[in-house]
Amino acid sequence: MIKSVNGRGSAVHLLQEIKINGQKVEMDDGKWGYVGSKVDLRCRFINSSPPVKISQVTWQKLVNGTKQNVAIANPSLGVSVAPPYRDRVIFKNGAVRRRTPNLEDTTISFSSLRLTDEATYICEYTTFPAGNRENTVNLTVFVRPRTQMSLSTPTLVARSSNLKTPVATCISANGKPPGTIRWEARVPGEVTTREFRNSDGTFTVQSDYILVPSKETHRETLTCVTSYNEEVFTDSVTLDIQYEPDVTVNGYDGNWYLNRENVQLSCQADANPAVSLYQWRLINGSIPSNAEIRDNVLIFKGPVTSDLQGTYVCDATNSIGTRSASVEVSIIEKPLPQIATADFISVIALLLAAGVLMGITITVLVLKIRSRKDNSSNNSPSRKLSQPIRKKPGDDIQHSGQFYEELPNTADYVSYRLACNKDDYPEPYSPPLSFLPQHPYHSSQTIPATCSSSTNTLSKNTFAPPSHTTAVFKYPSLPGLSSPPPGVGAYTFPKEQYV
Repeated sequence: MIKSVNGRGSAVHLLQEIKINGQKVEMDDGKWGYVGSKVDLRCRFINSSPPVKISQVTWQKLVNGTKQNVAIANPSLGVSVAPPYRDRVIFKNGAVRRRTPNLEDTTISFSSLRLTDEATYICEYTTFPAGNRENTVNLTVFVRPRTQMSLSTPTLVARSSNLKTPVATCISANGKPPGTIRWEARVPGEVTTREFRNSDGTFTVQSDYILVPSKETHRETLTCVTSYNEEVFTDSVTLDIQYEPDVTVNGYDGNWYLNRENVQLSCQADANPAVSLYQWRLINGSIPSNAEIRDNVLIFKGPVTSDLQGTYVCDATNSIGTRSASVEVSIIEKPLPQIATADFISVIALLLAAGVLMGITITVLVLKIRSRKDNSSNNSPSRKLSQPIRKKPGDDIQHSGQFYEELPNTADYVSYRLACNKDDYPEPYSPPLSFLPQHPYHSSQTIPATCSSSTNTLSKNTFAPPSHTTAVFKYPSLPGLSSPPPGVGAYTFPKEQYV
């Protein structure tokens, strides 16, 4: 800014202020990039109208409050870059590098970005007669971490103490900002994570996966997932757990009988590392002379004898330890009855089918009993008597188109004879009777039928009820039973007619 030295200077000063207000330096608010990448730092001068003259442009780095030159562009002297940046910093606009440069756009490009490039950068314009104009931009440099995963120790051994120990380690090293670590695993475990700050401003994160090494965790996969900004890195290891042999003895089926041929015992062991030595021994005795040891198999030659009886032990040894398994062999005189596998399966299938069928049958019976109970409650005598009697037109032969009561039940007729104290013996001769419907016309007088041996108008060998009468049966009077039973009306018998 030009200072006034006389009276006219005040007017000049005011003019310069107006011009200055139209000038500015445009830059980004902030820029970032990864180590080894390329980044542009934009700087553009907005001139006034009329424009001022640009005398020089200087890029500077602010370090601990001190300015360090990075690059200079001068219309007369050309372009100059400081030695620490000479191979990595250029002015992006080619017009700046000409003999008569245009300095309104002085953006610089950083290549092979380094972590030490992170700082605040100043772009300063020197103009005439307006003076200096500048602006700043913050450059942030990120560092992608290096992910490394490994087993915590070269040898993981399953011990009987069941102590928890770190089995795998995941490291996110030299990252800026620090990465985050999580684990993916099928086996349950604990995670411990620590973070360290390095001297160059980067961070190292270490995470350990802790569990109890065992046979069950052998060959399980652990995956380390490292997240950095919006990037994700994964790495995996497979656990190699060493453990003592897990031993079983096979071959004895409980049916070793005298003179049986081709019997043997087999020692099976699950171990890591593999079993290096198998040993057979007989408790309280020595291995029979006809027995041959072939690694993990004990073969008995010749027919079975009672000398083979005893408890056999197999010792399996690897570099971690020795474990044993035993079997007690008993010799019987005669073979046990054997059921073929297919027959056994068939028997099991039949038993299951029979059980299912029995269950279905019981269910059906229960449902039927419940249904009968419901029907008996619904079809009580009072309800049956209250229902109307259905007439069948086809049953009336003599009077077509008219409805009559149906014939009585034979059992009721017999009960009628018994109630009247009639002797049940065959009569010498009686004209054939026919039960016919009652007369369709109602009689004006109803004569009840009674049981009397002295006043009955019927002869012993004939049955001729009066015409146009209705016989009404009365239930016999019994002690403790009312006549008729409650809810049951008197039964009316049909007329009898000679044919």
